[in-house]
Amino acid sequence: MSAAEDRPYQPIEAYALLSNCEGCALVARDGAIDWACLERFDADPSFSRLLDRARGGHFTIRPEGRFETARQYLSRSNVLETTFTTETGFVTLHDFMVGAEGGADRPRLVRLITGISGRVAMVATYRPLAGFAESFAQLRIEGGRVTAPDCPGLVASVDLSPDGDRAVARFSVEALQEQSFALYLADTAAGLPDAPPDARALMEETRRAWALWTRDAAYVGPLAGELMRSALVLKGLTYEPTGAIVAAATTSLPEEIGGIRNWDYRFCWIRDACLSFYVLKKFGMSREAEAFFGFVSALCEREEGQLKPLYSIAGEADLSERKIEHFEGWRGSAPVQHGNEAAEQHQADAYGQVLDLLYLYDRLGGTLSDDMRRHGARLADISAAHWHEPDAGLWEPRKPEERYLHAAIMNWVALDRAIRLFGERPDWCRERERIVAFVNGEAVHRDGYYPQYLGTDAVDAALLIAPMVGFPVDEAVFARTVDVVIERLGHGHLVYRYRNDDGLPGHEGTFLLCAFWLVDALLWLGRDEEARTRFEALRALRNDVGLYAEEAAEDGSFLGNFPQAFSHLGFIHSALMLDLYEHGGRAAVQGTYADRSLRETDDRRAPRIAGGA
Repeated sequence: MSAAEDRPYQPIEAYALLSNCEGCALVARDGAIDWACLERFDADPSFSRLLDRARGGHFTIRPEGRFETARQYLSRSNVLETTFTTETGFVTLHDFMVGAEGGADRPRLVRLITGISGRVAMVATYRPLAGFAESFAQLRIEGGRVTAPDCPGLVASVDLSPDGDRAVARFSVEALQEQSFALYLADTAAGLPDAPPDARALMEETRRAWALWTRDAAYVGPLAGELMRSALVLKGLTYEPTGAIVAAATTSLPEEIGGIRNWDYRFCWIRDACLSFYVLKKFGMSREAEAFFGFVSALCEREEGQLKPLYSIAGEADLSERKIEHFEGWRGSAPVQHGNEAAEQHQADAYGQVLDLLYLYDRLGGTLSDDMRRHGARLADISAAHWHEPDAGLWEPRKPEERYLHAAIMNWVALDRAIRLFGERPDWCRERERIVAFVNGEAVHRDGYYPQYLGTDAVDAALLIAPMVGFPVDEAVFARTVDVVIERLGHGHLVYRYRNDDGLPGHEGTFLLCAFWLVDALLWLGRDEEARTRFEALRALRNDVGLYAEEAAEDGSFLGNFPQAFSHLGFIHSALMLDLYEHGGRAAVQGTYADRSLRETDDRRAPRIAGGA
């Protein structure tokens, strides 16, 4: 194994996200791009060393000798700046992805190296891999241009030379000197320009585009910068051509090191997307949901209302799992997965999530199209007819279906929002009341808490959301549920989703969204000091550029796919809940998501929508 492949796996928290709202890349602190899907989020990767340090590709730019790094995103953008400090000087590396609107002549990813002081010897190593191929393709190197079949083409301002299956450039930069590298989707020299673009001008154009998007933010309080970073992550995980949003940028980062709980999250979960667009709207970004409504409308038309829990970002339903047997996985955590068979499960909560988002859109001043009104009523009909039946649950266990209380509550949401939007219908009203009687009656555990599903002793952190959606919980039962969650699922400020058998071997880390849900539940109960303490501890878990993974080990290190939309939407929501509580007390956090979105504070105005979907 060469010196480059002697490099150990980097911690998940060592990475930063690049995105152009079609594809993405992850950059490590040492200047290595170890993961990139440039064409679209769920495409086969061009760089995959994240999942196999020997067999995966990478694109690394770093100083030749010893160095230290500091990094940040440029203000209100997804342009990453890494500063290398060496014994001989300082250099910066700016990494960013470029939108596809300029066509094939535009690069997809640009790397700009600038000398700050002194003279620094640099090395760039380009080693692409075509998807999950078992061998590296033969590189064709012509000065500063490098191509290989089914790999992105590289155009650099410096010449590269062959080094086995790599192309390597060694060069020095002094103060004010710049060198640049640009990646294109073209895989032959005929499709590449002769020289890289004006990288600094392209970077400024990209930075301005991100900053323009951020100007609608409704919150100006003390956490504005941190919340904007999470909003930029959610925007960066949105696939602009369809409006779909991926759960995370990666596949197969494990929930347990060495375990098998490794899933592909580069798809659109209807639930995740609805929650993401809800928090973006509450934060003031009101335009993102329109394209998503079109995405959902097309799915409803095709599926006759019977929505699957997830789809590809273009709407395809076949997400069959395939194992990449020759990849060892991050830190030996096999298997590496492509696809996600959870798409075949029945998860009943999705209907409530869609109708809740429609209701929020309506309350903020939007006008629902006739198609969306028709589809919304159809989803409510499905909830009314089937809410009492077992389903797979939102956590996707690989075990028989049960009557999950979270699913019942979200079916109540579907019916409640349909009644508010479309008027009272006898079956909707009747079944809405039956759900309340079920959840607050026979489903309550004999010890006085809401269990995960009917007849079990197990507790589920998903039930923390019940009052957040306006469900009429029994307050004493809910308070007991919160205490049982802390007692059985808590580890300090962290929270597990559940601890009972889910049909899979091994264990998982704590789930960050659930920890934020606990903050919200405590505020709803008026336990604000406890909520603030937990929130501050969770806030401190972000990595150096403000990103969260899906899960955390008990020592706080990251686990699971990264960055995770769920975690970032939870952070935004809890922060805005705290803002409401601080300005209006317990009364300000009651009601539905839409109710809270319309309440203004000294630090936040209510978002408004002009037009319709």
